[in-house]
Amino acid sequence: MEIKILQDKEENNLKIIKNLTIDKLVYKGLGLGYDNSNPVFVSNSVPGDILDVKIISSRRQVSFAKIEHIVKKSPRRIGSGCEVFGQCGGCDWLCISYEDQLQFKQEIIEDIFKNVEIAAVNEIIASENEPYRNKGFFPITLQNNIPISGMFESRSHNVIQHKSCKLHPKLFDDICELVLSYIQASKMQVYNEQNHSGNARHIGVRYTKKTNEIIVVLVTRNRKIPFSNQLVRVLFDNYPNIVGIIQNVNPEKTNVILGNDEKILFGRNYLIEKIGKIKFKLNYRSFFQINTKQAERMYAFVKKHVSIESNIIDAYCGVGSIGLYLADKVNVVCGIEINKLAIENAKENAEINGIENCEFIAGFVEKELLKIYGSKKYDTMIVDPPRKGLDKKIIDLIPAEIKKIIYISCDPMTQVRDVQMIREKGFEAVFMQAFDMFPQTYHIENVIILERN
Repeated sequence: MEIKILQDKEENNLKIIKNLTIDKLVYKGLGLGYDNSNPVFVSNSVPGDILDVKIISSRRQVSFAKIEHIVKKSPRRIGSGCEVFGQCGGCDWLCISYEDQLQFKQEIIEDIFKNVEIAAVNEIIASENEPYRNKGFFPITLQNNIPISGMFESRSHNVIQHKSCKLHPKLFDDICELVLSYIQASKMQVYNEQNHSGNARHIGVRYTKKTNEIIVVLVTRNRKIPFSNQLVRVLFDNYPNIVGIIQNVNPEKTNVILGNDEKILFGRNYLIEKIGKIKFKLNYRSFFQINTKQAERMYAFVKKHVSIESNIIDAYCGVGSIGLYLADKVNVVCGIEINKLAIENAKENAEINGIENCEFIAGFVEKELLKIYGSKKYDTMIVDPPRKGLDKKIIDLIPAEIKKIIYISCDPMTQVRDVQMIREKGFEAVFMQAFDMFPQTYHIENVIILERN
């Protein structure tokens, strides 16, 4: 099929590629096609699509594009069921059936690790077919002088309003509407990030289905807000299971959502989550897996693969969720985390559950590892680092006593890099298990188990 390149005079002379066939999906959720052997990556495309696409950026022979026109739909393309899909940056794959999403994710993860010898590779574990996000923060803006909230448009800070979202429970959108009504009635100014004026910046909702608790957060630029008691009354009258309403104050000109100051307008600044039999006290700021039911499946998988009476280092432990879940099977757990608030939560969580064989340390992982090696004969290390992966210093510090590493990652590209380096330390990859923690998106949570030869 001949591929022609034309000029679009109406939109800054951006190139148009006609009749581009999408061959496959790659990591980041992009469809891949070829223009005269040069790769073209297209958002919101499906393998088998034939498209006219508009180039939005190019580097050397690699181009990134968006769909201008669908010439012929792929047999695997379905209706998204969302009026803002393709604009909103929340979802990548609403146009693909869930069964196909799982197949594509399995193919992507296996392709990423194709040069790593792994003894056993399992099929990805599916999520339940329901809205799964237990937390969301939604930017506020003005539309025709009326405050609205939504999600940012892909690759921009334009706020895209939606009627309902397939990622989170309906109560998130309903609570946002209540807060927006309060903002409008109280004549509270909406934040403008261009000139750093106004006050109302984001609405946050955190919810736990198991204990049916809700926390609502209003992020503002200034500490003073009008008629805060009215906001509390309206929210609590509609949702009596709200356990906390927080005003978080962020006066900085920044893309970071939360500031360091807060006012508790009602209740408390934490909720209680449960995974298995373990209760977790979660501050509204604390990191926790976004899909609670899938997190429980993943933790059960990890527990199955740790030995009885192991001595475990839990690096990047957050609020201690994995370590505490493992505590009744292992001898001791030492959790390390840079976030002091998370460590406070972890210690409280151990006390709440009556767990005495877990200790938690606040500090940089690479520094604290040097201090604890030799204090006990640790034989297993669990690592769940941020997207950037492990610092090479941490890999270099792994002592001979560590016989097993369980590496959990939300970014398989940095994970495969690190796994290659860990293998050079005398480990072999014995098991890989992906979890679909984030349906409707390209994201993949992946667990690799490595054992020393």
